[in-house]
Amino acid sequence: MTKKALCVLLAALFAASVLASCASSAPQTAFGANIAVTSSDALDAAAWLDGRLGSVPGRVVIGTNADGYGVELSALEDDGYVIRDLGGEVAILAKTAAGLDRAVRKYAKMAEAGSVSDVTYHEGARIKKLTISGRDISEFTIFSQDEPNMRKSAAKLASRLERACGAALSVSTGEPAGNAIVLKYVHDESLKNVGYRWNVTGGTLTLECSDSYKALSSDRAVERFLEKRLDWFGASYGLEDLAAADEIAIAEGESGGETPTFFWARSHGGQHVYYESLENDLANPFGPDIHACHGLQNRAFAGELSRSDPAWAWDQPCWLSEDFYESSLDDISAYIQSRIDGGEVIGSESFSFIDVAAGDNSEWCKCKDCRRMFAAEGGTEAGAVITWINRLSEELNETYPGLIYGVFAYAGTNKPPRIARPNEHVSITYCFDASCSAHVLDGSRCEGGYPFNNSDKDHANDAMAAQLRGWCEISPNMVVWYYGLGNALMTMSFEHTVREDIRFFRDIGVLGAYWESEDGGFDTGWVSGWLANELMWNADISDEDYERFYDRVLSVMYGDGGPYIKEYTALQGMFYENQPCVTCWCWGFYISPSLPTRWWKQYYDKMFELTETARLYADSAAQQRRLDNLSVECIYKGSVSNYFAEYNAGNDERVAELSRRYALINERMTGYGVDMTKFLAADLYGTSLSYDPDLAVNMWYGYLNSEPYVVSWWPDAPTREMPEYVAEALAEREAK
Repeated sequence: MTKKALCVLLAALFAASVLASCASSAPQTAFGANIAVTSSDALDAAAWLDGRLGSVPGRVVIGTNADGYGVELSALEDDGYVIRDLGGEVAILAKTAAGLDRAVRKYAKMAEAGSVSDVTYHEGARIKKLTISGRDISEFTIFSQDEPNMRKSAAKLASRLERACGAALSVSTGEPAGNAIVLKYVHDESLKNVGYRWNVTGGTLTLECSDSYKALSSDRAVERFLEKRLDWFGASYGLEDLAAADEIAIAEGESGGETPTFFWARSHGGQHVYYESLENDLANPFGPDIHACHGLQNRAFAGELSRSDPAWAWDQPCWLSEDFYESSLDDISAYIQSRIDGGEVIGSESFSFIDVAAGDNSEWCKCKDCRRMFAAEGGTEAGAVITWINRLSEELNETYPGLIYGVFAYAGTNKPPRIARPNEHVSITYCFDASCSAHVLDGSRCEGGYPFNNSDKDHANDAMAAQLRGWCEISPNMVVWYYGLGNALMTMSFEHTVREDIRFFRDIGVLGAYWESEDGGFDTGWVSGWLANELMWNADISDEDYERFYDRVLSVMYGDGGPYIKEYTALQGMFYENQPCVTCWCWGFYISPSLPTRWWKQYYDKMFELTETARLYADSAAQQRRLDNLSVECIYKGSVSNYFAEYNAGNDERVAELSRRYALINERMTGYGVDMTKFLAADLYGTSLSYDPDLAVNMWYGYLNSEPYVVSWWPDAPTREMPEYVAEALAEREAK
């Protein structure tokens, strides 16, 4: 594409983005004379279409009232719609406002492509015919064991099949008879916590679920069966897409099933703007939740010995002290007994793990006993912690057998001890905090060092990978905490590393994995979390199947905009792969070492083009919101990466274009009720840095107020004199 053509395209995209942004704000009811509505709930859809196209090609009628159009809407799903070219006009009809939203977006894309055709979307049963051993699904009864979790799963299966096929199946806990779908538990350690298998024999479909974790195993078996055999994509994750099919035939003798990669796993991928939840958090564990998380601090075990408030938050106890041992034993015993008194049973799915991990700090005891153990264990605090937890867990096991106790390998204990060995009652959660997030965690593609302090070799990925391998050699109960964090608008993406990282954990014998990939709502955290969730089930997925799965995720998340986001994410992955090691702890609204400015300077126009184009291809308002959020990240990273270089070079026209794009951030978020000027850059860290809608003011303020390590690293530091209006704005801010 020539430079001139690119400029024309970007100008058009900018204009369209402004219209789309306006359409996403307060409801509008004004639209052109060529658009008519048949119902009041069509006003927003009509306004959106008018804003998108400006001028529709001919007359368009929109509404949920189809009287006189010969269209039956009752068979449509809630998001279903009908588009009909009636010669003199085009009718866009749906059962709900949500359906109309999808319909006008579909029509707009067809009109822009120059060809409008008839469309019927989500009408009637999604799967027109489903058979088992040649018999129609309507002839079957679902039988399950008479156990609470299994009964709920059987009811879920019946509900899902009715949604998919329109057939209402009865559910029974009696003996299977006739045409049956049977759900039952089996004891088979090879299935781990939530593995399952199924087969069709004698006309009966039997779904066998692991009895190791009944709280979830039957649910996961039902969801994964629907997902893998009926193509109900996302049924086990939370964002779903059931594929349409004329017929699905499950044949006599057919079988299948899955055993997860890990015994325990959780993919945690929430999207939020700190003070406003955008969409539900997605967390899909299988097995008991056994990643440690500051339990000693959170429950104030032995808190009376703490020198700070809250207990153990900013200092570590003397792990070898008899006072600490007795106090922690008393408190943990009381906690366990209180749960038993409340009716819980040790060994049940909800009561098998106690988190007693250290608080979130590195202030370790400096007494002679602790220092001697530190030296004897090879320079790690882990020896003292393991000595304490071994003794504690063995004593507690005499009274309360069957519990597992979780501690950290983190912030001073990452390195495994030379002598101490955790016993069978202890689980270790290894945290990759402060590791390099740009490259794979096994260290094979890192240059070594640490992004903020090159003398801290212990946090290089190759060193941390070696530490984790060392722990796996001395403990079979290893859990990995993967940090895929993002804050404010400096979030990172992990699609380029997730597959290799999950396989690395699997290959070295990790028992469980906690994938923390939530972000501030402006990145693709849900995508990497969804990919991680699937890999936790099947790390050996083929290249072809993985790409198909990835494409389907993007389709659900971003609709027809998915392919553009795949290219955007691939480019960003290339940026990270080809820069020095950086950590995901990239909070702030200005520049940080985690931002690959070299590449964002070179590719900003391309990245902007991809996100702006993707925004035009969203299939629904929810997808539009996700793409708007992602565009905000793109605009921010591209603008701040280019600003000082262009400003110093005197390229005023380019600076003006950067500022024009930058203004879209607040404009788009205001449309969703988010005031970016009140959106703290890193409120969790108590900073006063905040977003400013003026790029020049924001960049100068960021430069003057950023931490020293950022200022010393910052490329293209300002050399031109501060603009007078920026100086005035900063003076006014300081005065406040």
